[in-house]
Amino acid sequence: MSRNFSQTRSVQNNARSGLKDLSNKFSKVQIATKTTNQQASAKPSPLNNLIESIKAGKYKRIVILAGAGISTPSGIPDFRTPGTGLYDNLQRYNIPYPEAIFELDYFYRNPKPFFHLAKELYPGRYLPNIIHYFIRYLHDQNILLRVYTQNIDGLERMAGIPADKIVEAHGTFLTATCQRCNQKYVCEDIRQQIYDDQIPKCTKRSRCTGVIKPDIVFFGEDLPNRFDMYLRDLPACDCCIVMGTSLAVAPFSDIVNSVSRSTVRLLINRQIVGAFLSPRQHDITMIGDLEMNVKEFLTKLDVIDNVMELMKKENAENEKKKIVPNKNMSTNTVANDRLKAAEKFIEQKRSFSTLNHRPQESPLEFQSNTIFNDTTKSMIEKHNDALLLNRRRIKPVLPAISSRKPPPRPPSPSSSSSDSMDSSLSEDALKPFVVKR
Repeated sequence: MSRNFSQTRSVQNNARSGLKDLSNKFSKVQIATKTTNQQASAKPSPLNNLIESIKAGKYKRIVILAGAGISTPSGIPDFRTPGTGLYDNLQRYNIPYPEAIFELDYFYRNPKPFFHLAKELYPGRYLPNIIHYFIRYLHDQNILLRVYTQNIDGLERMAGIPADKIVEAHGTFLTATCQRCNQKYVCEDIRQQIYDDQIPKCTKRSRCTGVIKPDIVFFGEDLPNRFDMYLRDLPACDCCIVMGTSLAVAPFSDIVNSVSRSTVRLLINRQIVGAFLSPRQHDITMIGDLEMNVKEFLTKLDVIDNVMELMKKENAENEKKKIVPNKNMSTNTVANDRLKAAEKFIEQKRSFSTLNHRPQESPLEFQSNTIFNDTTKSMIEKHNDALLLNRRRIKPVLPAISSRKPPPRPPSPSSSSSDSMDSSLSEDALKPFVVKR
């Protein structure tokens, strides 16, 4: 009995010691897990690493690839956003399909839709926003190598970025070219004509009436020669930032792959697009509202206040120079043009009706109480015709007038009075109708 009790007691002691060992091991695992999680949370993210490296001055050659999305905070719609993009709002221009407005063949046939759109996008109507001044900040820090932009609004220049730092891949409104004689113009030369809803025509050559097209790259046209600078810039850059683009239009969409695989690529965009759908090891993405993400980036750089102050100061000066077309002037111009066109149409219609519907000449009427028979009437009509021909200085062959009386007709009660009057007709009665040769 005592032996069994001692055995049972020893088993219980062994079990208790085993539970203690197990609890000790479990507590060690929990402590190790907490330590691992704390170390993981303390490890900076790739985005924070990038920001800290920029602050420390480790990046010296940053290249920006920008699309239409960076100008939407300025009030300029982009092209492909469903519902609000330009391609979804071009029905009012009566074009067969949205891309036709940037096709040369359609432009040569009907340039009006393009110039209506150009009036909305023309330089001087919009001001740069915080995204443009983020690029300006990189330039001021002397770490911007180049900015490649798909935009044609010129807001990068307005934000103070030098022209030698900008590559406008799809052209610009700042210059224009006559499509017939290739004479060059600047945007101010044709601004008023575009604002007045007129098609600008060449004026530098007397016999040239070619249409002046802004130097925007249309579908099928070659990109500017400066675009080839990407072959040198992108392999040499140490950071590439892509902002506000769908990366859907070649060849601009392909140059992001010219960056070396060891170079950091940062995408700040509404959604993941293009080459970032198959990310590289050093790719970083900030997905969401572009303006908010750029402000967050500047906040982490501790420069948001300085950049905002600079933007407000320069935009206050740009606001004074801002050029907005006079809507009343434009409306009056259109109304006057329509009125002139209507007056011209009415005048042409009048001249046409005058040429094709001349009033018939009324024959001369001999007012007399005398009643003539058919033979006498025919003689009078022949003499009248001869008189008209003589007035037109034409020498007609006149019929011989017989002085003989017409043969008598059998008498009838109804014609007795007319016969008596015919018998009294003498040569004197015909004197007004005798043609003097």
